[in-house]
Amino acid sequence: MTPEALIERLQGAESFVCTNADLDGMLGGVDLDEVMRISEVVRGTFAISGGISSLDDLRALCGLGLANLTGVISGKALYERRFTVADAQAALEPRADL
Repeated sequence: MTPEALIERLQGAESFVCTNADLDGMLGGVDLDEVMRISEVVRGTFAISGGISSLDDLRALCGLGLANLTGVISGKALYERRFTVADAQAALEPRADL
């Protein structure tokens, strides 16, 4: 079952946490196309997890401009000190010059 099909079956929930298990813990980057597809079917809000390896991944997620993407979960990248929580928060802050 695709993530989109599962979300369609669970509509009525106000928020989702979507983890790409194939990418989780692999530090290979986020599947931005999948995030876009998920955004199109989620009627509430969602957080994304799986594949985050760098601040560039966080910036790319922000760059999608998805109003219903309200959170990011990172584990291994933080554990391996690829960035700090403060670095991540700064990367995710809206910029006035954009």
